[in-house]
Amino acid sequence: METNCTTHDDYIAECDALRRMGGRLMTVFAEEPVDGMYTVNALFAGDGEVFRVHFDTEGDVPSLTGIVPYAGCHERMMAEMSGVTIDGAVPAPIVYRRRGGGHPLQKSPCDIGSEERIPLPKNSTAGDGVFEIPVGPVHAGIIEPGHFRFSVAGETVLELNPSLGYTHRGVERLLELPVGEDKSRLVERISGDTCVANSIAYAEMMESGSSIPRRAVRIRTMLAEMERLYNHIGAVSGICTDTAFSVPSAIGGGIMEKVLRMNLALTHHRQLMNAVVPGGIRWDIGESTLRDLDDFLIGLKFEVDALEEMMMESPSLQDRMETTGRLEPSVARDIGATGPIGRASGVPVDCRREFGYEAYGDLGMNMPVQTGGDVLARTKVRFAEITESFSLIHQCIQNMEPGETRVHVEPEDGFYCSVVEAPRGELVHSMHVRGGRIWRYHVCDPSFRNWFGMCYAVPGNVVPDFPLINKSFGLSYSGNDL
Repeated sequence: METNCTTHDDYIAECDALRRMGGRLMTVFAEEPVDGMYTVNALFAGDGEVFRVHFDTEGDVPSLTGIVPYAGCHERMMAEMSGVTIDGAVPAPIVYRRRGGGHPLQKSPCDIGSEERIPLPKNSTAGDGVFEIPVGPVHAGIIEPGHFRFSVAGETVLELNPSLGYTHRGVERLLELPVGEDKSRLVERISGDTCVANSIAYAEMMESGSSIPRRAVRIRTMLAEMERLYNHIGAVSGICTDTAFSVPSAIGGGIMEKVLRMNLALTHHRQLMNAVVPGGIRWDIGESTLRDLDDFLIGLKFEVDALEEMMMESPSLQDRMETTGRLEPSVARDIGATGPIGRASGVPVDCRREFGYEAYGDLGMNMPVQTGGDVLARTKVRFAEITESFSLIHQCIQNMEPGETRVHVEPEDGFYCSVVEAPRGELVHSMHVRGGRIWRYHVCDPSFRNWFGMCYAVPGNVVPDFPLINKSFGLSYSGNDL
């Protein structure tokens, strides 16, 4: 469903009406000018549908922060990437952090030689005994780059501001190609550990109006849950690592390795790349392999249960996790927290249940929700979702039907949107096709808003708890930076 607004006031009023009816803002972005006019899109979710509110503007966009507080981060990104202003002003940068030479999504070439970097701002907290601690972007480990600036008084953190953008690659601009070109391999690399979710979102838009083989749909759903499995197992294992709980850390790492090896047997890639394509899947998975997968997961369930028992029955680990890094439910709603982070803070949203995409509409599943909002609550949600993934994969295998696994698809001109529940939460892909070519491709990764949760969860804790809180959020840098 879409609404075309003619004035700024109509745009604000329509978005506010959707919010009052229970609609949830998913993203805001601009399309490059056609005949001198930008098109601004605000996408809402409600009752299992996507609502698009759009209007044309010469370059100034009214802010939605008065009705949806977290719209501000999307508007900052929109201004930075597309060169528009928000309420007549240029907001603070959020990813690219450069000025001059144009903007990243413009159709004409950018003069990067004339660009200059925008310096990172200092924290606002000041006073006697308050010190700033800069961390990153280079870290002591093989992880993605990000800069964190702490204001501390002794060991207690008073303020934290993450500064990202170091892995910006211009993915959205690279996807503006003829619609017939398969760019699933590029889409998979938006965030390497979320390649199935991104590929499904991309494929579903390309398949709009087409009938996809049921076998392909169930296999894609199964692969999405395998991706969720290794992400969640890796996250809970990392929590043990960052609390020096060495034996469970090693056990969790071993369980994750088993899942990655099963991924390799299923798709010839440990992280399930090159499997999902527009129209279905790249190759079928044999019945004997599916039976092996079902047997494998039965045994793995006992190992995961044993790991959970070790973690939940350790008083020292409970002491480190409980009340640490608390994200209040009210704050989680205000920042638009999504996925396990939101559900651990009482935000009951899961796109698998809400939209029933792929095979999820035919499968039975529970949605684990906690209200504690701390590291312990996020860990409990992840363990519960691991159990749900076991169940969903089993249901897919038991209801697998023989048949073809791929058909030819090519979308017509128009606007398309796909919403997927990635391991980290709500993942939104949108594209506008004009004249057989993708005019604008937009991605909103769940980490984009969840990163702001760190700004609220870390203050009040001690500096040594930051790695633990960061691991419990388990966010993507490259998914945020695009």
